Amino acid sequence: MQFTSTQEQTLSGLIKQELAAAESMHKLLLLEYEALTDGDPDKIKPISDKKIQQMRLMEQLLTKRNGFLLKLGIATDNSGTEEAIAGVEFNSELRAQWDRLRSVTLKLQKQNDINGGIITIGQRRVKQALDILSGKENLTGTYSQEGETTFTKSNNLHTKA
Repeated sequence: MQFTSTQEQTLSGLIKQELAAAESMHKLLLLEYEALTDGDPDKIKPISDKKIQQMRLMEQLLTKRNGFLLKLGIATDNSGTEEAIAGVEFNSELRAQWDRLRSVTLKLQKQNDINGGIITIGQRRVKQALDILSGKENLTGTYSQEGETTFTKSNNLHTKA
């Protein structure tokens, strides 16, 4: 698609706003990672609150961009935006911003996955500790020579004192 200069400037402005919001989210995810690895729960709550606000902003900005694209008859998914931007000069600011937004989005996904993994491991540890302290039976997993996991019942001896 060939944009008018006004349309290109508008789309560029919208993507620029999304890029700034995504970069701010990435900074929050890095702060969250630090808080998670430090094991400081008092740091995590305020960061989570800021992440929620930032996510809402990102959703609003995406909705604005999608509305603009729909008015132009362009699909609002990534492939629609890709097709539309494909008609823009290779060295244009719009193309550079779009490529940067895609790159930052991938960083967001990766860092969010890392943080989620840390949270999952922490939850498992807490559950295991609670099971031990409460004397519940649990299944202990071991690996066979073939690499398969087998589970056996295990009674904890660390029950009520």
